[in-house]
Amino acid sequence: MLRIIPTPKMIEECEGAFSLCSIAVFTDLTADSRVIGALSVFCKEAEAITGEYVPISVGEPFGRAIIISHGDVGEGYRITVTKDRIDILGDGAAGAFYAIQTLRQLIKEHGAFVPCCNISDYPTLEYRGFYHDVTRGRVPTLKKLKEIADRLSYLKINSLQLYVEDAFTFKELEGIVTADSALTPSEILELDSYCRDRFIDLVPSMSTFGHLFTLLQSEKYNHICELKGHKLTRDYLLERQWHHTLNVYHPDAFGVIKSMIEQYLPLFSSEYFNICCDETMDLCNGENAGRDKGDAYFYHVEKLVSLVKSYGKKVMLWGDECMARPDMAKERLPEDVTVLNWCYRKNVNEWIPKMFWERGFTQIVCTGTSCWDNFLENVFISVGNIESFAVWAEKYSCKGLLNTNWGDFGHVCPFNCNLYGMLFGAEKAWNPSSVTDGEFELYASRLLYGVDFNMAETLRCLARAMFTCDWSGFVIWHSAVTLEGKDMPLGYGGHPEHPFTAEKAVESIEICKAEMAKLLSLGRDDSVIADLILSIRAVELMNRVKLYLNGEDGYTDVQALQAELDSWLSEYSEAWLRDDKPSGLWRIREFIKGITETKPLTNTADEE
Repeated sequence: MLRIIPTPKMIEECEGAFSLCSIAVFTDLTADSRVIGALSVFCKEAEAITGEYVPISVGEPFGRAIIISHGDVGEGYRITVTKDRIDILGDGAAGAFYAIQTLRQLIKEHGAFVPCCNISDYPTLEYRGFYHDVTRGRVPTLKKLKEIADRLSYLKINSLQLYVEDAFTFKELEGIVTADSALTPSEILELDSYCRDRFIDLVPSMSTFGHLFTLLQSEKYNHICELKGHKLTRDYLLERQWHHTLNVYHPDAFGVIKSMIEQYLPLFSSEYFNICCDETMDLCNGENAGRDKGDAYFYHVEKLVSLVKSYGKKVMLWGDECMARPDMAKERLPEDVTVLNWCYRKNVNEWIPKMFWERGFTQIVCTGTSCWDNFLENVFISVGNIESFAVWAEKYSCKGLLNTNWGDFGHVCPFNCNLYGMLFGAEKAWNPSSVTDGEFELYASRLLYGVDFNMAETLRCLARAMFTCDWSGFVIWHSAVTLEGKDMPLGYGGHPEHPFTAEKAVESIEICKAEMAKLLSLGRDDSVIADLILSIRAVELMNRVKLYLNGEDGYTDVQALQAELDSWLSEYSEAWLRDDKPSGLWRIREFIKGITETKPLTNTADEE
């Protein structure tokens, strides 16, 4: 059976194969330059397989050839492979571009002999996006961002958003944020052009209401914070997750946000702007205590929408606050605002998209890679979340699917350790009803990781190992016992009525050792496999740290444990700096070094 990801709507297999030897590629003078660029990539890959140069020509095709053409508009395409030629027709330039990505997958899987077949394909959802957090710890280099764009375009994703709170050199953050911890205007401009060449819409996304911790904690702008004068009482990684919200009624507040938008918006060619406006937890809980939260919320949002639209842009915003007050949202939001309807549960309830649909909102469902609680993605949650939400997206005629990749609590998970969730989101955005069984997982494993075993099953095993040492749990516990003066036990997870024990943590360690050995046996040093091994080592070490802190027998040698953590941190730091700016690395280093300095408990296994 032929496999392509995303799964095409129709594949008909035929007898025979087309040989890549002694071929030429033909197009015409009307072909989009971006299609020619994609053809150049294909020709280089074909040459690597056959050792023969593959020319791109215009004019009447002859001999054994690949012929490509496209119409004016559309993302659909058709491919016909016979023994003598390959014909590609795209509905528009984007369709031809995506057809080339399909052809690239065919030669990656089958080498010099492309199976004869007929493929007819088009996306179910118009908007197919990926949302990457670049603000809570990891700020990718421009090189890494381009690599991400290449991966997304290969999987027919047509939109990328980068989440920004303080990860841009806003003048308001001068002296606080520098180019080694933020993106610069020149980098954004270059990335925007790079994405455009790959049919990816780079949509600006920035916090303009809640999640303005760095701005509002600064001495210069603390006066426009809803929690004016707030002092940190918990770990920084916790505080910045929930605080701080703008005091929308302060006369200076909107002017500051307006200035930041006007610095950021012109760098993007997209017709959209995501104003975020999610999780405004502090709203009317401080300076404006007693005022109506709904009125305060839409008072600010209405001004933001008006500003963004005055620059000819269409507005997106997160839907959680609108979901809390849907009728007020319907009354006060313009009809052309797109609501980003997010839910990250394993199984998404139908009422979540139905509620917005019944009120006539344009919505994009927002799924998650579920990587933000640990060093690896949790496919137990992400696969179910993406699959169920995609079904509702199709049923309720949603504009599309935006797959989010957050970096809560310092963004410890490397990008290379959430690739399966990224791929699965691309699959279901293109074809929500596709079958993603074991055969799909095996093909995805070859495509993403270059292995012949089921990497999805490996990730499921590792998810079980993470259940006993989730990163966010460490952050919450460490903050409580070191900064908040609480006597808080460090449990092993599980359901409150069925808690895990030390034995489960030991099992997790053995899982990590087995899966690490499997990857080490590959004998590869590429960044994807190397990052997976590093993250598996992290999960193993954190389980051991938890056993040490709980005073379990056999895990009391803190010097040996610290030496292994130091060695791991050195390799982790090197891998971080390969792909990301220094940004928040120092916080992760300090936090991990500080964990083993916390006084261990007496043996609590029996109590738990």
